[in-house]
Amino acid sequence: MSFLKQIELLLSKINTPIANAGRLIGGALLAVMTAIVLVQVFCRYLFQSPLSWTDELSCYLMIYMTYLCMPLIYLEDKNIAMTFLTEKIQGTRISHLLLFFVHILALILFIVWIYFGWQFFLKGNVMANSLPIKMYYVYIAPPLFFSITCLSILQKIVSELNKFVNYQSE
Repeated sequence: MSFLKQIELLLSKINTPIANAGRLIGGALLAVMTAIVLVQVFCRYLFQSPLSWTDELSCYLMIYMTYLCMPLIYLEDKNIAMTFLTEKIQGTRISHLLLFFVHILALILFIVWIYFGWQFFLKGNVMANSLPIKMYYVYIAPPLFFSITCLSILQKIVSELNKFVNYQSE
């Protein structure tokens, strides 16, 4: 087994449980968010007494749900993509090289996003509009979960590099 394959398997052992935990927690947050929105609808239309905090909490839950699911989405290639070029060259050695560079670009983008997300987090010493929480708890999601997703990106980088170096015609 090649050194790159060993690194890929190690990263997979780290990333798979993280991605599955994110999926489960994200799913639970989606259920909670749905319940909150339904409660809001009932209160607004049946009791003519809307709740002031449900929209804001639903938004925060959606933020966390999205970021928690990012490692799984990245690992399973479920993100939005324009694949017209990769479909044309799929199964060739050059496709692995192209995907390697795409993942490198994604890693660079995520690092920039982490940096600016952290700067934004540092300014989060304000209270939410209708909930008694500091915005730190919301602003930490992008830098924290983008950092975790970087492990998934590293796994994809190593995988594509391994496929390029040890290319076998498919």
